[in-house]
Amino acid sequence: MTVQLHRNTTRLRKTCLAWGLFGALVWLAAQWAGANPDHFHHSKAPFYEVVSAAIVAVSLLAWLMLLWPFLMKVDVDGLTLRLRGITTRLPWESVESLIVMKAGESWEAPNMEIRLAPGVKLGGRVATKRNGRRIYSLLALDSFTVAPEEVIAALQRYGGGRVDAQEYLQHRAAKRAVARYMRGDEVQADPHLAEYMAAQRSTEAEKREKLSSGDDQEPDSLTSS
Repeated sequence: MTVQLHRNTTRLRKTCLAWGLFGALVWLAAQWAGANPDHFHHSKAPFYEVVSAAIVAVSLLAWLMLLWPFLMKVDVDGLTLRLRGITTRLPWESVESLIVMKAGESWEAPNMEIRLAPGVKLGGRVATKRNGRRIYSLLALDSFTVAPEEVIAALQRYGGGRVDAQEYLQHRAAKRAVARYMRGDEVQADPHLAEYMAAQRSTEAEKREKLSSGDDQEPDSLTSS
């Protein structure tokens, strides 16, 4: 079975349009202030013009970038990523980790990053290097058409222990617990976090079992030789 994860392009385009409109309004206001010497922002009008023009330019560039499709297909054999017109197939053996990272100091819009094995490259993205590994930023976790927990669950279902999202899920669980407490509802264990932790424990148990079975086979191999 293949799970397809899509970008919420419509919502992101609306966001770009809103920022572009805001920048245009700031530019018009700066023009008006610059034409009125008695306005209390008259001296700062050129600065606001530059800032507003930059906002419009960035918004337009971001909107144009959204013309490229984004698609992530997840299955038992690996990932297929279509980024900026380039499709890359990544077997699970070439994926070292999928990490949910903070955006700055906040968990409000975290990024999904992928770290690849040595020598493996991903088309359509620019890599950064850490400890000799290529790391690519894929997409903000809240920019998919499904909830962040569903994205994490789909990746973990096939990627197993490669998915690192514990801190983010704990943050989300804490927010939901506080909201329930403030409403006077009973605070319960978060099902998404519980499912993630159960899957992580299962993966670790499988690894230990494989290592144990490998150790058990060594004496037999030595005897037969």
